[in-house]
Amino acid sequence: MTGQSPPETPGDQAELDRTKERPSVQKIAAFLMSGALLSKGLGFVREIIMAQIIGIAAVADGFRTSITLVLLPLAFLQNESVPAILIPMMQEAQRRGDGPRRLATITAALTLIGFVLMLLTMIFGHFLVSTMVGGLAPDAQDVTLHFLIIMALSMPASVAINCYAAGEIVLGKTRITNLRASILNIGVIAGLGMLVLTQYVMVLAWSFTLAFNALALWGTMVLWREGNLSVTGLRMRWIVSEGIEFVRRLRPFLPLPAAEQGNIWLERLLASRLTTGAIASLDYARTLTDSALLLISQPIGLAVLSGSSQKTIDEQAEIIARYVLAVALPMSAFVFVFAEDIVRIVFHRGAFGEGGVFLTSQALRGISIGLWASTLGWILLRLLNSSQRNVRAAVILVLAYAVNFSLNYATSGLQQSSGFGVLILGLGETCRSLVLLGGVMLALQCRGRLLGLIAIACVPAAVMLGIGAGVLEVLQGSFVRLLLGGIGLLFVLLMSFWMLTPWVVGRIVARLLRSKRGKEHDA
Repeated sequence: MTGQSPPETPGDQAELDRTKERPSVQKIAAFLMSGALLSKGLGFVREIIMAQIIGIAAVADGFRTSITLVLLPLAFLQNESVPAILIPMMQEAQRRGDGPRRLATITAALTLIGFVLMLLTMIFGHFLVSTMVGGLAPDAQDVTLHFLIIMALSMPASVAINCYAAGEIVLGKTRITNLRASILNIGVIAGLGMLVLTQYVMVLAWSFTLAFNALALWGTMVLWREGNLSVTGLRMRWIVSEGIEFVRRLRPFLPLPAAEQGNIWLERLLASRLTTGAIASLDYARTLTDSALLLISQPIGLAVLSGSSQKTIDEQAEIIARYVLAVALPMSAFVFVFAEDIVRIVFHRGAFGEGGVFLTSQALRGISIGLWASTLGWILLRLLNSSQRNVRAAVILVLAYAVNFSLNYATSGLQQSSGFGVLILGLGETCRSLVLLGGVMLALQCRGRLLGLIAIACVPAAVMLGIGAGVLEVLQGSFVRLLLGGIGLLFVLLMSFWMLTPWVVGRIVARLLRSKRGKEHDA
């Protein structure tokens, strides 16, 4: 008998039906990207509101440190490598027709680990705070500890949400993944509003905790009602077995979250020794740079997904590099020159005073030098992952974090004595970005062509630096400077696209000429 045989079991038939209903990989990726954009937009609004209400006060440092301390022990359960474990485990269960029960078992196993970590975080909270931000004043450390104890209550829910998100992706859905970061931002924004009304700072911690627990409860109810989560016949030995299996598969991925979290720990510790607000200023600066990175990388990611799969990885890398460098290098130069004006326009109001402008512009200036390298490096790293070179990609990332860690540690004395400690920490992140990009380039055959493209892109970036320096010399006022600098940036971007992607400029010019001729013909 020729052709495809019919499913042999009800489980196989259910799996076949679900497969037919699932959207394509491109559509799922587009949903995830749109969710990430929405989350970043809400995060940007959250940071603007937070800057106005609490600025760079000790409360800001304490709140951000508590978030880090809550997420740090969970990194091994929530790192971006974890879906690479959970999704295959769920796919295996779906093929056996046992997806709902296994999702419940995995979630129970990891949530129990999260519960144990929550208890340990609460018990050793004072030690964790003093170890990470020992440079903060005693009262600031006390506020941080109170934040931490309340926010630790979100840890089991956070782990459960991560499991549900992976389970939904296997089903071709992205609801929980997209809601995860957005609901957190909405919760914190609501908490900031309550802070204004009540003047009770701990409401920030409660809003954080309630947001995670509410989403976990909603996800449980929705998945159970849809039949994608089942606790029927659940046994403790199965939960223990799934936990052991997850840990076994996790071992090869451990170096990456360890390197990332170790780097974050050292940066927070060194920033706490500088001045009040140094920790918050680094996060405010990253709000700006991360938003720029996302706005550049997401459209390019969609373009790559919709592009021809017949292109080799090196051909794709070269095309991506041309577009990214045409935008990112001039943008990095623009942000570097106008860092203070950008910070002043975006954040300078309410509780965010001149001290906040000074510290945040330092951080932004340091990070912006490597913004282009970070943008291109992360995109090319994903390309490396897609070619199944995951081990090499992980080694590159660990090396980049190790370099950042080493530089931050080696310059700790200079950070405190120079008065530009936040700038130096930002430069450490730039070095990490350069190592990331350099490592990915070495892993590709087209490294020579990529190096040539970077050299070409440096020309319009240098022009942008010259224009920016002239604007700063002649004009006063942040708004006027950014307006004129923005006009200069448009000119530089046109120049950059002409040098790196001349066919794009040619198409635009041809389209404009056709449009003009059409109007003349109609007249």
